[in-house]
Amino acid sequence: MTVERDEEQLDQLLQSARGAVRVPETLSARVLADAAMVQTTLRAAPPQPRIGLGWLAEIRAALGGWPGLSGVTLAGVAGLALGILAPDLVDGLSGGQIGLWTGDLGALPEVGLLWEEAGDV
Repeated sequence: MTVERDEEQLDQLLQSARGAVRVPETLSARVLADAAMVQTTLRAAPPQPRIGLGWLAEIRAALGGWPGLSGVTLAGVAGLALGILAPDLVDGLSGGQIGLWTGDLGALPEVGLLWEEAGDV
């Protein structure tokens, strides 16, 4: 049966691990001494606070650093561009639903209405 064979292999592996060479005591002592030295150094001179732009540094840290902040910025700029430059395209992709919500006036007013020739502007 494969289960018994797997257990036998595991037993052999564990038996060979029991006879493995142990770490010398001097090595353990040196590693622990180095760790104690690092801890005392950090306690004596705590790390300086980050100098940044205040609220921007906090937002950057909350979003996971520069990659997260740049991803959110890209999504915002892309959404703004789609909203301003292509409302008819977005309306077409939504199946005309935006036109139904706005009373078929379109997503944006006609740009030509902003410049009156009568000098009203």
